[in-house]
Amino acid sequence: MISVIVPALNEEATILDCLESLVAQSIPRGTYEIIVVDGGSSDRTREYAKPVADRVISQKRAGIGGARGDGAEAANGDILVFTDADTRHPPAWLETIQEVLTVGGYDVCTGPVRFYDPTFRSCLIRGWRQYYLLLHPFGFYWLIGSNFAVKKDVYIRAGGHRDISILEDYDLSLRLFDAHAECIYDRRIVALTSARRMKSILGYAELYLTGYYHYHVTGRAEGLLKYPYSGTIALRRSALSNDLKSALKKINNAWGKVIGYG
Repeated sequence: MISVIVPALNEEATILDCLESLVAQSIPRGTYEIIVVDGGSSDRTREYAKPVADRVISQKRAGIGGARGDGAEAANGDILVFTDADTRHPPAWLETIQEVLTVGGYDVCTGPVRFYDPTFRSCLIRGWRQYYLLLHPFGFYWLIGSNFAVKKDVYIRAGGHRDISILEDYDLSLRLFDAHAECIYDRRIVALTSARRMKSILGYAELYLTGYYHYHVTGRAEGLLKYPYSGTIALRRSALSNDLKSALKKINNAWGKVIGYG
């Protein structure tokens, strides 16, 4: 069985489109389950999700990573598929994932994420994020939370999602790489997501720079829980130069490990 895990928090405006696209998949409905993990919505998210999803559970752990982890723990399937409540899926999405992970023999798969409501800023940000494709020849795949799947036993072996809200996909990607999981980027596995959070290029850059800082320098999980940030980077500005040098060194070491020269 396939388990599709959808974290949601106050997503009444988008969750029906997401779930309806999942119900309309080309494989038999009985071969997959849809699990919505509600993070304590104050709108009608749960009301909209209950008639469509197989289960709506309440989030117990912290952060978007915790929500995905809660869904994985509740899942009955041997294939875990992760997406977001503002994402839509072509009819053959699950069929292609199933083919790649069963017939193809891969442990993990992902594919392109495109916007169904693109703006100029979102297209610039999406273009900037394509740099992660350069790491594919070295066997490293940065999984995007709205569009990837993994065999459950491999997910457990890698330690699953941590309770963080920033870079939770990057964190899991690194641990799957360390676990020697066989991954593929398949251009047929396309997901369409919303650009609504891509309103500010500087804000987006700030979010990820702060995330990298806490991930590679402070190692503080609590520094990766606050999403989105409110406009001020949570760095010790008096020591910013040294901190950034340290961060860049650690990032360089991480990439060195990925491509085999570290």
